[in-house]
Amino acid sequence: MKEDKDNIKQISSSSEANMLIALFFLVSLSEAIAEFFEYRSFIFIFKMLLMPILMLLYWTTSSVRNLYYLIALFFAFIANMLFIYNEDFDFIIFGATTFLVYRIITIYLIMKFVKIKSYFPVIIGSLPFLFIYFYLTCLTIDELGDGLFVYIIQAMFMSFLGGLSVGVYMINDNRKNYWLLISTLLFTVNQILLVIKLFYLSVITFQPISMALYCFAQYGFYKFIILSEQKDLNKNSSSAS
Repeated sequence: MKEDKDNIKQISSSSEANMLIALFFLVSLSEAIAEFFEYRSFIFIFKMLLMPILMLLYWTTSSVRNLYYLIALFFAFIANMLFIYNEDFDFIIFGATTFLVYRIITIYLIMKFVKIKSYFPVIIGSLPFLFIYFYLTCLTIDELGDGLFVYIIQAMFMSFLGGLSVGVYMINDNRKNYWLLISTLLFTVNQILLVIKLFYLSVITFQPISMALYCFAQYGFYKFIILSEQKDLNKNSSSAS
């Protein structure tokens, strides 16, 4: 009887998770379309929904419910709201600073879940990212103005994260490291598009593409967190038995 109840509960939880995943991507697609047609009110609504849906999805599927990840998603939510007002450079700076907090927390979580025996692959993996961000800085240094400091710090963290993702995947190409790598690459391409659009070349399709990449990147990192938690739980269960 207890096993039947557990199975019913597991099926119900899985069904709810699938519905939330479908809702997340539906809202993501709607947000990208709203960005393309520049429907400001819809952009605000869909951006406001994205992170709460992802937080609810994580809360539903996680056995750990890591507070740091939830806090990181909250800062991502604040950054999303600030980036709506991209005509005002001050809002862009505040949004970038808030997203930097998100990035610091996520790197902390990665370091917690990933055991690194050698930093050599990480250093090698960081070099392409450093080159990309150095080139972007050269292109936009005059336009960045007061945002240069925040941008450089963001670029350093993203380069380290890129090297970390490439390095751990080279060492162990399992599913969780695959999702981490995919997430990092999508975040990187997204940031490149945003910087080019804001300061160098404005193309109408950049914003919806950027938004789609951002949503997939967030989902990819969610998958990394869930798979990392499951692996730790399985490891602890094996040790206990």
